[in-house]
Amino acid sequence: MPKTNDGGGDIFDRSFKQIIGSLSDGALISFINSLFDAGHPVESPVVRLNTEQIGKNLEKQQPDEIVSIEGKIYIIEEQTAPDKNMAIRVFEYGYAQSLKDKSIKDGMVILPFPRMIVIYLEAGSITPDILKIRLEFPDGTEHDFKVKTLKLLDYGVEELAGKGFTPLLPFYIIKLRKEAKRAKTEEERRRVEEAFKELGLKLAKTIEESAPEWLLDEADITTLLERLSGMVEYVGRGYRTTEVKKMINTSLMGYGKVLLLEGEKKGRKKGRKEGEKKGEKKGEKKGRKEGKLEILNLLKAGCSTEALKERLEAELVSAASKPRTISN
Repeated sequence: MPKTNDGGGDIFDRSFKQIIGSLSDGALISFINSLFDAGHPVESPVVRLNTEQIGKNLEKQQPDEIVSIEGKIYIIEEQTAPDKNMAIRVFEYGYAQSLKDKSIKDGMVILPFPRMIVIYLEAGSITPDILKIRLEFPDGTEHDFKVKTLKLLDYGVEELAGKGFTPLLPFYIIKLRKEAKRAKTEEERRRVEEAFKELGLKLAKTIEESAPEWLLDEADITTLLERLSGMVEYVGRGYRTTEVKKMINTSLMGYGKVLLLEGEKKGRKKGRKEGEKKGEKKGEKKGRKEGKLEILNLLKAGCSTEALKERLEAELVSAASKPRTISN
């Protein structure tokens, strides 16, 4: 998606791609089932497709997410603010993808358009519920191309979670953006700061409580809380939001420890298996190190906090320089 005029679009765009792109397969299927009223089994294979496309003028165009589940293609596009050209853009996205998936049957080229949705973080009065384009053909026939939209702020926090839209909750803090810009007096600013605290904590709690229903695992929750903390900082810049960020980060550290323990457990299991085959303790040590490396890669992909990264890196350095005995 293109950047918005206020310079914030790129921040939200990157965060959206990080969240959706890093969702576990079960959580992603659950999210797509909710968005499109689909019914894919949560154990279905998921293929995350290359989003890079070539536009009509040979320029690069890139939808936010393209996913294939059971042979069906889905395009998810996030938009920060209304865009009069959005219908044309999503049509171009769909057409470009259909060219990649074209087939020939009985001498006829078939272009299968994907299912698509545009998620508006902030919608205006002119933002339609459905984007439409009417295609008129030389023989007089017509066909209406339609793509539905989802307007984030049309829903309450609990309603979003209840519908299976939990991965969108970190962006809900954008609801306070206009109020934060308008506040001038000390009293107005105090009320905005209190609103950031109240809404931020409510979003964090709702993310954690709704996660099991929508198959969000610890890594998913970590990413959502981390992005929520980032959104609070970005939307609330110029305000005192330290307290709410600390509270969110406290939850983050808890999930980070869970990830660390799971990675070490996985590594020890792998090491024990290798050690049994070789008849030596070396396999367990190697497995433990590989488990930590795996978690480190997750953290570097944005699944935890910087403090936890440093802690894990320090442990890896220590393990490399000083052999340790690991008891079961």
